[in-house]
Amino acid sequence: MPEDTQPTIRTTGSRQPHHDEQLIMFLEPDQLVIDKSRPVPRAQLSRRASAGLWALRAFVLVVTAMVLYTFFAQLGS
Repeated sequence: MPEDTQPTIRTTGSRQPHHDEQLIMFLEPDQLVIDKSRPVPRAQLSRRASAGLWALRAFVLVVTAMVLYTFFAQLGS
């Protein structure tokens, strides 16, 4: 009984299988660096998602300011 020597391709959802993903493990280190250094196109986000990310950035800045204020206020006491 012959063994199946073909690699299996896993798919998730409706995504088409990528043969490149299977070949990555056979690349030389310099080839892998070149392959990984290709830029990825910017994601197209809805206005709602973009607004949510800007709100998250503002929240992080406010919390950072609060933490720094508390830290320096406690140094003085």
